[in-house]
Amino acid sequence: MNAPTGSAVGLAPPVQHAHSTMHCNLNTLDGPRAVAFYMAAFGVEPRMRSVEDSGDATAMGLGSDTASITTFLYDRRGPRAAPALELVDWSRPATSRPRPGQAPSGFTAIGYRVPSLGRLGARLTALGHPATGESKGLNVRGRTLPGLHTTDPDGVRVEVVEVPPVAGDPQADGILSHARMMCTDLDRTLGWYASIGWTERARGQDGGGAWASLVLPEDPTFSLEFTEDPGRGDGASRPANTQGLYRMALAVDDVRAAAAALAADGRCGEVPEPVTIPMPDTPTGGFTVLFLADPDGAVVELAERPRSQVRRPSAPA
Repeated sequence: MNAPTGSAVGLAPPVQHAHSTMHCNLNTLDGPRAVAFYMAAFGVEPRMRSVEDSGDATAMGLGSDTASITTFLYDRRGPRAAPALELVDWSRPATSRPRPGQAPSGFTAIGYRVPSLGRLGARLTALGHPATGESKGLNVRGRTLPGLHTTDPDGVRVEVVEVPPVAGDPQADGILSHARMMCTDLDRTLGWYASIGWTERARGQDGGGAWASLVLPEDPTFSLEFTEDPGRGDGASRPANTQGLYRMALAVDDVRAAAAALAADGRCGEVPEPVTIPMPDTPTGGFTVLFLADPDGAVVELAERPRSQVRRPSAPA
């Protein structure tokens, strides 16, 4: 297993590097049902909500007059200390099911960790979403852990691994842990993600193919679990309102400085101009963001949020 690497001690990280994971986006056909599932299954809480009656989602390819309800679900560590699952219920244009000919999503599962799989399994069965045990366990951050998976109301795979509580964990059932992703060329993908700050926590090869686990050096709360599948195929890009996991958001200190640095670096390919997304009914009021697409089309959003506004733990989870 490879040890994580980060910035040298005493040196500031490069300006384009993300310092924390803010949220993973999941587009839903039924917001209230999806919110109720995650709250009941994992004990997460809707800590922020935004209702958009006439928004401008041109930067996302959805036009200048959109409507949606967004709910941010946090585990009990809270908004500054942990990432969220961002559920978006689009009404104009409405959330659409994936269509034949569209490229498969780069995001294949969202992951939580719990202290007891047995207790969670019983709860999922009671909710009508029975779990399937993983006979070989689940590989997360280079460790094979007892695990299970289920599907949420939108058909999204939800992975759960059993991990004893670590210092500082709240006494809650679900801690947002990871996103599982697919790529066609692992080396190319690792170079792309390294350019925005991710480092290898572990890397290897098994019966499922080459894999790697990535973390942000300043944020041990969340990991990306990649598996290489050269034959997964191409297709038309998925619209930003497509049902299921669509993008993730990472925090950077200065989005415009990050855009300039990434353009000069070259590993991210074409870098568009940052845009401002108003969210007037939330505490932040909105964000300046940069939308990027990784080599297989998965959308990664860089959002301007200074390090001083987050408090990630210093020890790995």
